[in-house]
This record gives sequence, C-alpha cells and structure tokens, in this order.
Amino acid sequence: MKRILTVSCSIILILATLFCLAACGEPSRERLLSKYSEQIDKEMRGSFDFFWNEAQTTKDSPAYGLIADRAGTTSNSYASIASVGFGLAAYVVGAEEGYVTKAQAEERTIGTLETLLTLQTNGSKATQHGFFTHFLNMNSATPAPNSEISSIDTAIMLCGAITAAEYFGGEVETLAEEIYANVDWTSMRMMRNGKHYIAMTFNANGNPVTPWDYYAEQLMIYVLGAGSPTPEYRLDDTEYYDFTRNQGEYGGHKFYFSWFGSIFTYQFSHAFIDFRDKKDAQGTDWWTNSVEASEAAYEYCRDNSRRYESFKQGGWGLTACDAPGGYNGTLGCPPRGWSPEDPEAYARVEGTIAPCGAIGSVVFTPKQSLEALEYYQTLRLINGKYGLMDSYNLDRNYYALDYIGIDKGISLLMLYNYKCDGLWELTNNNVFLQNGLEVLGFTAA
Repeated sequence: MKRILTVSCSIILILATLFCLAACGEPSRERLLSKYSEQIDKEMRGSFDFFWNEAQTTKDSPAYGLIADRAGTTSNSYASIASVGFGLAAYVVGAEEGYVTKAQAEERTIGTLETLLTLQTNGSKATQHGFFTHFLNMNSATPAPNSEISSIDTAIMLCGAITAAEYFGGEVETLAEEIYANVDWTSMRMMRNGKHYIAMTFNANGNPVTPWDYYAEQLMIYVLGAGSPTPEYRLDDTEYYDFTRNQGEYGGHKFYFSWFGSIFTYQFSHAFIDFRDKKDAQGTDWWTNSVEASEAAYEYCRDNSRRYESFKQGGWGLTACDAPGGYNGTLGCPPRGWSPEDPEAYARVEGTIAPCGAIGSVVFTPKQSLEALEYYQTLRLINGKYGLMDSYNLDRNYYALDYIGIDKGISLLMLYNYKCDGLWELTNNNVFLQNGLEVLGFTAA
C-alpha cells in the first residue's frame, strides 16, 4: 500500500471529536490528544531524532543505515538490529509528521535495507539462516563480541521493514520482502519435554537453543513465521499454541503474564501488529491482555507509592532499563514467573522507573500514560535532545545518562499509533502479516 497517512490521522481525530463521550466516562482520545499535544509532540520528535541522528550515514560504509543501540554518555555504541527495526518504522512516522521529507526517509530506508540484504547474502557471519546478530559494529557491520543470533531482534527488524514496505512501496517493498523471504523460521524450531518451541538463538554448533517457552514479547515471531513469503520456511500454528500461558491477577486484573513482568513484554508486538478485536482459536484476546497488564502495572506502583519516591511522584510501568547497578532486564511487577512466596525474587522492585514503560502502554491506558508523560517532562535531569532519557530513581538520586533505541522506539511508535492508528493502518494491509494471523487461527472477536 502506497499512501499518505496524514489524511487518515485527521479523519480519526474528527471522528473522535464527533463521538466524544468524555462527560459519561473516560476522556475521549480527542480530548486527551488536545490536552497533551505539546508533550506528545515533544517526545515523538525527540525519539525520532534518535533514530535519524544515531544511524551510520557514511554512504560507502558496509554498515550504512545501522542504528546505535544507545546514545548519550556511551561512546562507540554497537548497532542493535532491534533498534534498526524501530528505526525503519520511525522513518515512516518522521515522513508523516514532517520531521523529514518523504524522499529523505525513503532514501535512508532503501540504503538500510540494502545493507541488511547484503549481509544476508554475502556470507557474513552477522547472519545465519536469514536471522541477524543482535549487536553489530557500527562501522564494519561485523558481529559484536559474544553477540548472539537473535530471533526476536530479527523479528522486530522485519516488522519495521514491513511497515516501511507498505508505506513507501516500490524498491522499499521489493527489498523488505526479499529480506523477509530469506529468513528460515523452521531453522529455529526445537523441542523440549515433548513440546514444540521457537528458539531464541543458535549455539556454536548451529543448533537452536533457549526456547520461547513462556509468554513474552515474541507474538510477532509466530505471525511472521506463519506468514512467510517462502513456503518451505513457513511455520504452522504448533509453536504458537505450545508455549506456556500462565494467568495471574493483580488488583482484580487477570491476564497471561510474562516471566519477569516487565511491561515492555505486553507492548512490543502490539507496536506493529494490530491485535484489536481479534481472538485466537483458544479465545485469547492479546489486546485485552495487554490492557489488563498495563492497568495492573499502574495500580501496583500506586499501591506501593509509600515505599518508593519515584512511584509517589507519579512514575509507573516497571520494565527493563538502565538502573543504578547497570542495565537490568529483570525489572517488573507481579504477577511474575517466580513464586509469590519469595517476595524479593517475585517483585524485583527497587524504585527505578523507565519513562518508556508507561508511555509504551499509551494505547492501552491513555489517561494514565499521558499523565505520566507530562510528569516525566517536568524532571529536568532526564530531558534532553532525544526527549526523555532512559530512567531515573528518586530514592537513589539516580538519573540515566543514556537513551536506548528500543525504549525510544516503543515510545515513538505507540504515541503515533495512539495519535492516529497510523502504523496499524499500514500493517493491516500487509498480506503476509494477515496470512500469518489467519494461519494461527485469529478471527474477529
């Protein structure tokens, strides 16, 4: 699909105005967008600038278009394939919002995709069975030391590429589909205890290891695998229905929870794939699941506001982020995979807030998320050239000095989706994603 989305965004805002029922309940989307327009625009623009400015743009570089994992006080950051995926979608947003021209965004996108296709097809150690290494050198595009081939980071990259393909069409569409077609999803199949899973990575011998055996951010993998353009690389629904779904509850909110309880796990797949009004063959509604998880995350921080100053002042949405002891991927709130009988392991709460946690749930909890965004922008020490920095902890007087690509990405994409459904409108027209959803048994709720 080749279209300009600005008209669609305007129509949605007009319809929201016509059907405004704020007096009867929650504020309408139109009212919230009007009230927080300045805050939304500021964070969206800053987040876009991260992807635009932190990319390799030397024309003859073998790493052209790769985007840094982080920026700020960190120098010589490696590129992140997931950051590239968010960036490819960010370029669509940038063209629509007028941050750059459509021609500029298309040129950058084509160059990025050409780099990725070259890596797939020239025998580079950065790829295996079409999957990409998590971290790459920003100048040589060679794998970072000890960096793994990653199914989820490749999936994020592909989702960004597919989004761009639907927007730009032409050469972008051709390149994106070829990269997608080269990924052999069946090579990541593995079994454990009689169940079928998709692996997170390959070991040194090239065998798939470490299964996605529990609900997390990986829903996009199954949709992409089931919709593959290459029949022999295509998945059926087996792995999708075999991973563990444990339902828990907090504050009356029941949902399938992720092992760490990090709020990003309820967000990432939804940034690209529109799960609204859809249920799978077992009746699971992943959209409602993320709404419940987001509301529980908000209430958890409110319920514990006396314990942590960061919560008391309005922060919420615990998620993986930079923390006083370094990057911490286990931060989250209950319910979690660990037993409630071990509160230290179960909660893993130490008061650190990443703004992207609440912001990334804006489509699920708009009022709570936008109130948080407004508050975060009052904290001078985490506001900078790329919008909000990664995290802070008021009890420890800690303020992160870096921006992280995936965190800027989820903030930008979800704010844009909330603003006008823009990215969902594109991916809802992608035949591969829609085929994938059909293979997995998704139907209208």
